[in-house]
Amino acid sequence: MRYLLLSDIHGNDIALEAVLRDARAKRWDRVLFLGDLVGYYTQPEQVTRRLMELDPFVCLMGNHDRLLLDLADGKSSRAVEGDIVSIVIERHLEALSGESIDFLRGFTMAAADGVWQAVHGALLRPWDYISSLQSAQLNFPLLERSICFVGHTHVPKVFASVSAGKEALWRVIPFKGERSTYRIPPKAKLFFNPGSVGQPRDGSPLASYAIYDDELATIDLRRVEFDLLAVQRSVRDAGYPEALAARLAAGR
Repeated sequence: MRYLLLSDIHGNDIALEAVLRDARAKRWDRVLFLGDLVGYYTQPEQVTRRLMELDPFVCLMGNHDRLLLDLADGKSSRAVEGDIVSIVIERHLEALSGESIDFLRGFTMAAADGVWQAVHGALLRPWDYISSLQSAQLNFPLLERSICFVGHTHVPKVFASVSAGKEALWRVIPFKGERSTYRIPPKAKLFFNPGSVGQPRDGSPLASYAIYDDELATIDLRRVEFDLLAVQRSVRDAGYPEALAARLAAGR
């Protein structure tokens, strides 16, 4: 089985379209979406429709998705001046159709199948970040499968553990470059983050996604150029916070 791993799209349909165009050259059987469909950029309805068309096997609830649903249900206050996340979530709630909001309501907090499990943030606490070796080790006792797919950090990385007698040997592997293949060692247990489609944060402005092959035990990480200037222009034309346009070029 080959899985297309998408995470942290954040309303950036231009990046999502570029990723899917690149992925067409790669065969996949199922789509795993690791959360945060909304937030930050200007096309929440478009990305929702595009994801729906993919008929994903799993859609995880991201923290931005949860914020939007809480706002829709009157469980959170309206935007506070200067709070970029809240300002954008309010705009996205206004932009989404009822059908799209219902689609988000179907997202799940966790999923598992075969040798993998998946959460948006972390196993210990939902919105924690697995961003360091220490955080991976703290979450390791709750790892029930060989692999845990995560999102949230927007940084493509592997935290892998292999038992050596009574000790665990750890490797932290950041992905550099536009194409990388990681071969999962026998008996390894790991956390894998495919990075962000819509807002990369590892110093590269390229959209990030991955394909996991459970038969070959490989993960192909791919980086894709998208029309960054068009996204920046859409942010400014829509009156979204300027910081959202500026950070894209720096991959932050």
